[in-house]
Formats: sequence, structure tokens, C-alpha cells
Amino acid sequence: MTTFTKKTIGERIQDYVGDEVTLIEGYKDITIAAFNHVADIIPKDSEMWKQTGRVAMSVFLSTFPVVDKVRVLKVTRTDSAGIVRICEEIPYNYLQRGADTTSIYYNERNYRSPVYSFDENGALVIKPTPLDTATLAHVFYYAYLTNTDVWDETDGSSFKFPQEALQLAILKASCNLLYAKVSEAVQEEEDMELLALLQGQITLIDKAINDEAQRVGLPHHLVGDGNDTE
Repeated sequence: MTTFTKKTIGERIQDYVGDEVTLIEGYKDITIAAFNHVADIIPKDSEMWKQTGRVAMSVFLSTFPVVDKVRVLKVTRTDSAGIVRICEEIPYNYLQRGADTTSIYYNERNYRSPVYSFDENGALVIKPTPLDTATLAHVFYYAYLTNTDVWDETDGSSFKFPQEALQLAILKASCNLLYAKVSEAVQEEEDMELLALLQGQITLIDKAINDEAQRVGLPHHLVGDGNDTE
């Protein structure tokens, strides 16, 4: 059987936008922003997240005291009978109502329907409160890319990114980098022919993004398709 060497994420992006893309200031930051964008549009209950991170709630709270660098996908709580129940996410003001013993919404002991939310400081809260956050509550999450260099990776396994959405993220990164090239061209007063070529590339890649998003069942709108109007 013939084997081949897998291209890196960076090489695949360069196939779309050219080798000189690495001359764009912050090109790696633009790339990881595209990956985070795609991670945000994948539904929390999607099968794509089957290899996501899973940790005990106690570990999660110590690692992420404020939920600003992660996307919480699922929270589970084990009740006194040993049944693992999936917590429903609700607004924090609803959670507060349920914890108020004087309220008709009081449900602190509703162990069959646990819920979770985020308090005013951005910390994760589960109700009913687990007796042991090290063994009875777990959090499934995706850690947003911040300073991770994905350029030399061949897939998303090292940073828990869904393989099924990898091509979509590469296309999104390519489109974002083309926008950056357009911005540079405008600032440097490049000729209109170059700008037209770049705009044409963006249109083609945006269509490819739309096709790939439809293939994996994710939402996406073509640029200028009327969805941005009031």
C-alpha cells in the first residue's frame, strides 16, 4: 500500500493562500482565532466532541477558577444512588432562585435534575452542590487556543480539536489570513488588480467554507448573502 506524508496545518493553509502568508504579522494568532471560531459553532452535544477533555470538578475549578479560556461542553453529577446525571445549563439568576429557600422555585434537593451555571465572577456552579467535587462531579470542556502553535501540527489531537472539523478550521484560517492580506494591500496602496485577485480568492474560499460547514452539519453564511442585513 502506498503511504504518504501528511501535510501540516500550516502547509495546508499555504496551499490556499500562498507561502508568503507567513510574512503577515500575527499569522499564527489569526490561525488559532479561526480554530476557536469553529470550536464555538460546534454544538455542545455534537459527537465531534467525543475526545474532549474530562476532569473532576475539583480539578476544573482549581485550573479554571474563571471560565474565560474554556468552553464548557457538558457537566455531570453523580447522585447518592450512583446514577450519573447530565446537568442542564441555566441562567445564573434562575439558579439563584432555585437556591432560595423562601422562593417557590426552590429546588436545592432536586437531585434528579441537576443544573449548572456561571456566577458573577465567571466561576462554575452546580446545584445541588456535590458532596465531593473530586469524585461526584465532572466537567467536559474544550480549552480555547491562546498561545498554542498549531502551524506545525498535522491534526488536532494534541489540543483536543475535533478531527471532523479540522478542514473547516483550516479554510476559516485561510479566509482570515486573506482578509489580513487585503488590509495590508489597502494600507500599502497596492493596485486594484491585486485587490481584485484577493477578493476573488476570499469569495472562493468562503464558498468552500460554506460547503464544508454543510458537510459536517454546522452553521455558516456566505459573505454578502443577505444574512447581515436588518
